[in-house]
Order: sequence, then C-alpha cells, then structure tokens
Amino acid sequence: MQYNYSPGRLRFRDPILRDGDIRKAAVEVVKKICSIAEISYRESTSSILVLYPEDAVSPEALKPLLPCLLKLEPKLRFYTPRKKEEILDQIREIGLAVERIKK
Repeated sequence: MQYNYSPGRLRFRDPILRDGDIRKAAVEVVKKICSIAEISYRESTSSILVLYPEDAVSPEALKPLLPCLLKLEPKLRFYTPRKKEEILDQIREIGLAVERIKK
C-alpha cells in the first residue's frame, strides 16, 4: 500500500481498495480517527483521499497504531481472496485500537 501524508491530507492507494468490504472497513476506521474528515474514493487509481483540519488529528497520538499497521501490511502486500477475512479482522482490530486511544 502506498501512503502519502501531509498535515490535513492523507491518501492511501492500493488495488485491494477496489474490494468494497475492505474499502468500507478502512473508511470506517478513518472516520473513527477523525469524524469530520472529508473522505473520497477514486476507482481509477484505487485510492482513498482524506482531507481533515490539521489540528483535528495529532500524528503523535496515532503512534500506538503502528504495530497494528505493521501486522496488516504483509497481508495487504501478498493479498489473495482467501486472506480477505484476515484482513477485515485486522482492520477491525485497528478500529478497536483507535477507540482505546480516543478514551
């Protein structure tokens, strides 16, 4: 997965995002991180663009998510349809981690 970040803007791109269930799960996690974010999906590039107020999300506060993301990355990189449920479970785990951080 390719990530492009600058304060107030995040784009992630990967063919796996063409899968509606995986894309929906990823967007739900982003909404948990910043409920006021503007989120759009572009099919032609299989990318999600997230625009949010710079002061709404502290990158420092999200550091605890790195272990979860690192665990997910190899599953995304070597995706096969058989791994779909594993990936969805991992995305749900990230969502739970976000909820713990926000408390």
